Amino acid sequence: MDSAPYAMLLDHKRPDVSLAGHRERVAANTFMSIWRRRYIIVLVVLLALGAAAAALMLMPRVYSSEAVIQLELAHRTSARPASAGAPAVVLEPAALVQNEARILRGRPLMRTVVEELGLAEQAAAPNRLAALLNFLPAHVADRVRQLGERLQPSPAAMEAAELRRDQAMRDILSRLSVTTDNRSYLVSIGYRANDPELAARVANAVAAAYLRREVEERRESAERRTAWIDDQIQQTSADLEKVRAEITQFRQRTNILEPGRGGAAGDAENVAQQQLRTLTSQLNAAILARMNEERRLSRVQEIVSAGGTPSASDVQGQPLISALLERELVARRDLGQMQTRLGSQHPRVAEAAAGLAEVRGRLAAESRRAIDIARADLTAARRTEAELTAALQTLQRGMIEAKPDEVALQSLQTGAQETQERLAALIRSRQQTLADAAIAPASAFLVMPAEPMRAAASPRPMIVMLIGLAGGGILGIGLGLLLERRDLGVRTSGDIEEAGGPRCLGMVPSLPSRDVAAMAKEAEHKVSDMPIFQEAIRSVGASVGLFDAARGCRLVLVTSAMPGEGKSTVCAALACALAASGRRVMLIDGVPGRRDVQPVEPAEFGDGNQVVPGSQTDSAAQNTMVVIRRRASLRAGADVFGTDRFRALIEEASKQFDVIIIEGAPVMLVADSLVLGRLVDTVIQVVRWADTKKAILSASLERMRDHGVAVDGIVVTRVNLRRHAALRFMDQCSFYVKERRFYDRLAGNGRASRRARAI
Repeated sequence: MDSAPYAMLLDHKRPDVSLAGHRERVAANTFMSIWRRRYIIVLVVLLALGAAAAALMLMPRVYSSEAVIQLELAHRTSARPASAGAPAVVLEPAALVQNEARILRGRPLMRTVVEELGLAEQAAAPNRLAALLNFLPAHVADRVRQLGERLQPSPAAMEAAELRRDQAMRDILSRLSVTTDNRSYLVSIGYRANDPELAARVANAVAAAYLRREVEERRESAERRTAWIDDQIQQTSADLEKVRAEITQFRQRTNILEPGRGGAAGDAENVAQQQLRTLTSQLNAAILARMNEERRLSRVQEIVSAGGTPSASDVQGQPLISALLERELVARRDLGQMQTRLGSQHPRVAEAAAGLAEVRGRLAAESRRAIDIARADLTAARRTEAELTAALQTLQRGMIEAKPDEVALQSLQTGAQETQERLAALIRSRQQTLADAAIAPASAFLVMPAEPMRAAASPRPMIVMLIGLAGGGILGIGLGLLLERRDLGVRTSGDIEEAGGPRCLGMVPSLPSRDVAAMAKEAEHKVSDMPIFQEAIRSVGASVGLFDAARGCRLVLVTSAMPGEGKSTVCAALACALAASGRRVMLIDGVPGRRDVQPVEPAEFGDGNQVVPGSQTDSAAQNTMVVIRRRASLRAGADVFGTDRFRALIEEASKQFDVIIIEGAPVMLVADSLVLGRLVDTVIQVVRWADTKKAILSASLERMRDHGVAVDGIVVTRVNLRRHAALRFMDQCSFYVKERRFYDRLAGNGRASRRARAI
């Protein structure tokens, strides 16, 4: 026997799978898991729908009513400037609407609604008296409640009433909804209650309380504003009278009628400023006159020094010079004419020359006299300039000394002017406030009052049933996936790969368990009635090469992880199939029975062993199967943990048989298979369909690998073909169900051939 196979471990590797393939495989497995658990999912969905229907019947009906208020906030969005030129304050309309919505949910407003509707008493005492009060008129019910409060005026009763009121307020706030629309000034007031009349009444009460509050606040605001303005007017009038009296006293004390305004355009000048301006103009004129006189004197002196005669413009104050100049001109002309007509020696020419000389002499005397006159005029001009300069300086000193008084007077006048303007503004504000209070439109009004709604707002049957359906579907799918995640045992060849096991040698359909001898007796008669089972067994033998006659004697160990896996049936069926194919088979059946007895030598093959009917006694004969039951025939002395007799027995049998099948003990319970696995050529592990857990299979394979035992393959037994087909997994068993007619025809052909041979 070759010991290499049991010294090597199977290196089981899965094929590489791409990420997309892995995702497709996970998705497909998920959908298949849902399909396999569809009955559980449908059951959970039906239970959820039933629970939703029951909840729908038990849930109280809630009715909703809505009142709509429209806000007029145009006069609030822009505040008036406090004074001319001051920037206006722009307010955001959406913020104002949100503020009003917050006021609608305020506790003061809720307290008013609770007191008006008497909700505190209804919430506190839902008894017959409270129910009776609801049917009474409002004023009668209020009188009855007031009488009850008077009968119990104790502090404890008052505290209890306050607690009831707070509870009613909290209940209203929990049921009240205030919604706004940022695109408009509409505010919706909704209220939910079990009574439609109560829902409409509370919504309208909240709207009415808010509108009354707006009216009262506007009236109180106008009254407060008017009272404040009246106080300011009275105080400002007193301040104005006081300032005016101070101005009068100051004028009497300083003799200043009006302060100067600096001479700016449009400003009045006082007397001192007017005098200053006049003196300044006169001084400027005097300086100009002096300068003219100085120039005229200089010019006259130059003309006279040169022997000339001043012009008429230079001697405007001496008309005699002008006359002499005219006479000189006439005399000079006459002299020239006479000289031309009479000659220079004529007596008349001499007389004319003497007259011209006389005129020139008088003109020279007058010119000298003009210089004296010009000097006198210059002296007078200088004196006038000096006088005006002194007067101007005196006036300036006086104005400088009076400047603080003017500033003080101007300050007093400015204060009086401002006080007067403020008084006028206050009077206008008072008039505007009175006008606004009288004719200003309401800041809010009720657009749509709430009306009782006969249709319940909740619960909505469709939504509840949809929620139940969705919840049941999710719960059912989750439960189905969780059940699929459980270790339900090995059900497909893919489960063997997930458990890290070797290849799947075959999947044997479910078969009623029977004794090995009974199976051997019925093998010739029942083989045609079990075509699928027989083909599955042949597939197992072919997978490990047991039908190959050229390989010599083969030692096969069939083991399992736990008892009841079906290895006895597999061993017996495999032995029958091999024997039917002409192989000499020895089957060592059963697990050892270890009893504390004296060891007994094993009997010879001819004693106590079972032989298949129809076989020959010769050990080399064909179609022979020998079955040895270890419980009855072998004792501890010939067992695997004894001496080498068991090994010797196997070596002796290998000379006479083609295949020796040994049924091993459960790996997780007995150590026989760990020892036998080193002696045999092939190790087959049997697992029970949907019963052997994948964890147990992995543990048993790991244990055998740790002890150097290599498992050649896994055989799945007792496969329920109908349930396996529901798994929608493509493996060997999938075709057993699909092609059952093929196996039926195969079984029929077998019967026909046997009948032909019998004939």
